[in-house]
Amino acid sequence: MQNPFHHLARGIFIKDNNVLLAQATGYTNTFLPGGHIEFGESAKDALMREIAEELGITCTVGNFLGVIEHRWEKKGILHCEINQVFEAKSDELILNVNPKSSESHLKFFWCSAVELDNINLQPYPFRKLIKKYLNGNKDIWWESTLNSEIDDSNRN
Repeated sequence: MQNPFHHLARGIFIKDNNVLLAQATGYTNTFLPGGHIEFGESAKDALMREIAEELGITCTVGNFLGVIEHRWEKKGILHCEINQVFEAKSDELILNVNPKSSESHLKFFWCSAVELDNINLQPYPFRKLIKKYLNGNKDIWWESTLNSEIDDSNRN
């Protein structure tokens, strides 16, 4: 499939200024938990389903935070995605205890806001937006990397 398009629901789980992140085996980038929205599925329902599949836990999906458009390359093929982002909470997550993934190709870990620039969080606008959010800025997000050059951190 050439030039695939991805419609994603992402959740921001925050505990004491730490954010839960995911990383796929063999990749250097990290990302917010969540995943693909299936045809006919609401973004909030998709996020709850993805969290249950990936972490084996239930979550509540809160406020809509915004949208991030992003493009990246994989094996020379351009990919574009739209990330719908929501606040998310679960009493089953404990700070300083990395949750066990239900999917063998993923690992999850807590990251402080200070570390977001050093761990290749993608799409990269999340780094700035999450820091603003943690500092009390509750403006709706909209960012796009579609007109930006693809650098090595967005190529694998």
